Amino acid sequence: MFGISVDGRGKLPVSMAKERRLFAAGRPSGLLPGALLAATLLFAAHAAHAAHAKDVEEAAETPPVVLVAPLRAGVDARPALVGAVVAETSSALGFQVAGRISERLVRRGERVESGAVLARIDARDLRARLDSARSALSQAQAEATLADQELARIRDLFNRNVASRQQLDQAVSRQRAAAAAMSNAEARLTEAKNALNYAELRAPFDGLLTGLLADVGDVVAAGQPVLRLAADAGRLVEVAVPERRRSTLSGVAVAELVGDGQTVEAELDSVSGAADPASRTYAARYRLKGAAAEGQPWSLGQTATLRFAGGEATLRVPIGAVFARDGQSRVFRVQDDAVQAVAVTVRSMAGDYAVIEGELPVGALVVAAGVNRLHDGQHVRPRRAGELAGGAGEPRP
Repeated sequence: MFGISVDGRGKLPVSMAKERRLFAAGRPSGLLPGALLAATLLFAAHAAHAAHAKDVEEAAETPPVVLVAPLRAGVDARPALVGAVVAETSSALGFQVAGRISERLVRRGERVESGAVLARIDARDLRARLDSARSALSQAQAEATLADQELARIRDLFNRNVASRQQLDQAVSRQRAAAAAMSNAEARLTEAKNALNYAELRAPFDGLLTGLLADVGDVVAAGQPVLRLAADAGRLVEVAVPERRRSTLSGVAVAELVGDGQTVEAELDSVSGAADPASRTYAARYRLKGAAAEGQPWSLGQTATLRFAGGEATLRVPIGAVFARDGQSRVFRVQDDAVQAVAVTVRSMAGDYAVIEGELPVGALVVAAGVNRLHDGQHVRPRRAGELAGGAGEPRP
């Protein structure tokens, strides 16, 4: 702001008056044109600021354009589960006595019948033990016979008042001890015979040898696993079930056996009581129904795919429509050009869509993208993908 002085009579100096006359004549010069330029720039800046504020206010009042999509109906077809064929009964077989394996009569993958000899251990020590038990039994029998004879003689003498009561009691005790020793020797003989029989490892049921855990020359302890045998009776498909599907697991399925090239009906047999700590899945077993082709059991370990019929009605939305707020999945429903957050449950995701459950009708419009920039109750200008592609999303005039 420029200050202009006047004299005591309220008149401008001569030079200033001259400048005023020149300005009035359209010929500004000197100091006055600079002041005019500054004032003009100040006015232009103020006008630009006012216009910008007006544009900002108008933009704030204009609802944003949002891409919307309708809710679509669908059916959750229960995705297939892939597993493997396992035997209902699988045993790890071992000798009931310790020893060195001297012979193995079967090969891995061989099918055997119940009672067949699978392997043997060196039985020389067992035979020696059997001979010792027989000798001990013979000695016990001889001592028992002698004790019986002595008791009979002492009793006769006692009846004739020749032997005392003490002598008779001692004879009775010796006879009882000899009888007990003979019974013990008989038991040891039976044990030795059984041990000799245990030198041969026999199949407890018809089945398939699936593993060799020890071989010829190995010294094994009593009960140590040597062979693994899977029973022919009963075939199951074992699959890993995710935690989300455990409560809705179907009781029936159709099993596609890759190795045998067959399709077989299957029925749920059992589900593990605890989840696997690593995969967080539950082991479920489905029993294969019917008989395999040519009377042979289905091949163990082959891949099997369980497919489930039916399904439940579901709603599908674009994945971009789902967001989380306060620990709950939600979508923005568009009604009367305003958005409303609606709580939903996400069941699964497939491709670009999410399968949800909630209090929403089929066909309802939901915001399909940019949900993180909106708030509940906000006014919007809904546009579909085709409208945006055609320029319908441009601001209204």
